[in-house]
Amino acid sequence: MIKVALDALGGDFAPDVVIEGAVNAVNKNANIHVVLCGPEAQVKEGLAKLGYTGNGITVVDAPDPVAMDEHPVMVVKKKQHSGLVTCVALQKKGMVDASVSAGNSGAMMASCLLLLGKSNDKFARPPIGCVIPTADHPVILVDAGANVDERASTLVDFAIAGSAFAETYFGYPQPKVGLLNMGEEEHKGPAVLQEAYQLLKSAPVNFIGNIEGEDLIMGKADVIVSSGFTGNVVLKMLEGFFEMHHKMFGSIDTEAGRKFDAMWDYRMTGGALLLGLNGTGIIAHGRSDALAIEKAVEVAAKYAEAGVAAKVNERLAAIKDETPAEPAAEA
Repeated sequence: MIKVALDALGGDFAPDVVIEGAVNAVNKNANIHVVLCGPEAQVKEGLAKLGYTGNGITVVDAPDPVAMDEHPVMVVKKKQHSGLVTCVALQKKGMVDASVSAGNSGAMMASCLLLLGKSNDKFARPPIGCVIPTADHPVILVDAGANVDERASTLVDFAIAGSAFAETYFGYPQPKVGLLNMGEEEHKGPAVLQEAYQLLKSAPVNFIGNIEGEDLIMGKADVIVSSGFTGNVVLKMLEGFFEMHHKMFGSIDTEAGRKFDAMWDYRMTGGALLLGLNGTGIIAHGRSDALAIEKAVEVAAKYAEAGVAAKVNERLAAIKDETPAEPAAEA
């Protein structure tokens, strides 16, 4: 039995859609137990409205709400009785196998980082790794929004984390790493990307150079390295593209139409995995409906059962050991 802690107040439409998603997840997956963390009376009332009387859900009282604009570190320090922090704390204690929140992504990252800890001291800043479809195969985008104003060396760490995931989860041998930029030329883009390009050329990853947005969609690289700011913009654009398509055309009941929905419906991805941490933390989409929450729970359970975080961390550590030492700073 895999236990997944779920932040009942996370997301724009919580707690109703979160509770509904949890019920759907346990009803469809006998191997999953959900621990709903939120205001106990409110959560139990929501379960009663849905007529749920099974044993697949436990409620843990966590009454403090977390706003989307609250400072991440302050949430960890002052909102210890929030659903978000409670989820991660339960994982830290070994009472659950994974944590999921569709709420404040910065606070979720901070909670996982401060409570679960980094898996490797050589690893600078954990990124959000988001699996996205392409015309050819699924790829991973790192970072999808956890960090801003990264140093070039941090982008190299993102590449290593993404490569470790692509190897261990996708099974891609020597995954191709592309640096998302405004052109393919080596000296294009901001100074930090130009510096990252030079560092990636000697990093222990299969770096193929800069890639542009169209290359991302066509699957030119298996690992897309980006600043968190740019990665989040790309991610939201792809989500908006899917929503626009459905607004214009609706569901197309053909083989191609069904394949398109299966690939591009962001709700089906199950959220994004925080990489380089000692545990399984999943960030679900903030505007999630019940289907997105259901899939986030399922993916969290899948990652936890397969030991994805541990395998990624083991491979990440091995790659970091291959990383050449950075040159000493000039006097």
